[in-house]
Amino acid sequence: MSRTLIENSRIWQEDRFVSGQTLIIAEGFINARRPSARIEPMPGDRRIDGAGAYVLPGFVDVHLHGSKDCDVMDASEASLQGLCDFLLRQGVTSFLGTTMSDTRERIEAALAAMRAYANRPHSPFLGVHLEGPYLNRDYRGSQPEAHLRAPLAEEYLPWLDSGQIKLITLAPELAGAEALMKAAVERGITVALGHSGASYEAMHEYIAEGLRQITHTFNGMGPIHHRQPGLFVAASEHPQVSFQIIPDGVHVHPAVVKLLLRLVGSERVLAITDAMRAAGLSDGEFGMGDVSVIVKDGIARDRDGSLAGSTLTMPEALRNMMRFCDLSLAEALPMFTTVPARSIGIYPQKGSLMVGTDADLVIWDEERGLQATLIGGELVYQTRDEFTAAIADG
Repeated sequence: MSRTLIENSRIWQEDRFVSGQTLIIAEGFINARRPSARIEPMPGDRRIDGAGAYVLPGFVDVHLHGSKDCDVMDASEASLQGLCDFLLRQGVTSFLGTTMSDTRERIEAALAAMRAYANRPHSPFLGVHLEGPYLNRDYRGSQPEAHLRAPLAEEYLPWLDSGQIKLITLAPELAGAEALMKAAVERGITVALGHSGASYEAMHEYIAEGLRQITHTFNGMGPIHHRQPGLFVAASEHPQVSFQIIPDGVHVHPAVVKLLLRLVGSERVLAITDAMRAAGLSDGEFGMGDVSVIVKDGIARDRDGSLAGSTLTMPEALRNMMRFCDLSLAEALPMFTTVPARSIGIYPQKGSLMVGTDADLVIWDEERGLQATLIGGELVYQTRDEFTAAIADG
């Protein structure tokens, strides 16, 4: 059995970092973590010198439309491959390809392309986040109004039965949405509220029926009012509900991000990028599904001026969250690993470095950021030639 040994690093252990230990990877899984002085090299061992950097679980992004001029709504293998290649360079080892509201035919083409692309070795692609088309027109943001509609079982049941969808965002107040929620919950799909004007009173019922997540919190939803608390206040009262947040400093003011953590606790907050195809590129004009988007100063807006996704990457989001909320790496990290993985039922296999879990991890330097990405124990990205030189047969 060949092994990969990650040495001379600070290894994440669920709530803290430990030093003086070696992480052992075998056959794609975390095999053990042992004091370095007690490791006996074996023939064929591959050794990685972490050079004092951190070893983290790979980032998990459950809400991402595209990046680097690729979009899941392109419905093409080449676009999905380009997106995955870019995400590996950002330390993302698990993500959900997120759709836009569109025609039935275009959504099904995107689902078909993702189904054909699934199960690639050493790929970060996990499945689908269906955002729309079952959203409230009054809170549509950049979702195209022409494609918003009430859910009909004849349309959504084949999508749910495909086994691809891990997360669905909907407006639960729409006619037919409660039946959709029930069908999703029965199939183990996480239900999120988004682009919704649900009332405080109704929210308690929706949560009892299985609603478990709030999509891009504070964006595309009714506000808090002192006489009409709204959906956010209701969701905050139920510990089983988690909250997506886009920590780019544009979608939500840093002070409000910090307030969210104080109100509900970081164990209920998951960072997302909501990135669209302009992420990783310069300003310009782009498409996002069926929407025309103008990116200026890194901010993406549709032609009506509504925010249209982001150009954020996970490394940027992590640094922002630490800065916005005065957090250490250890305090911020679970919002990028543990919480999103748990929110779609894949923790601890993903989002952790427990023994027996998938060896999906990143090596992170405090000053230089991401240094390497591994999926299933295989090195799929590295930043420096000298890092390669640190890898040799034992």
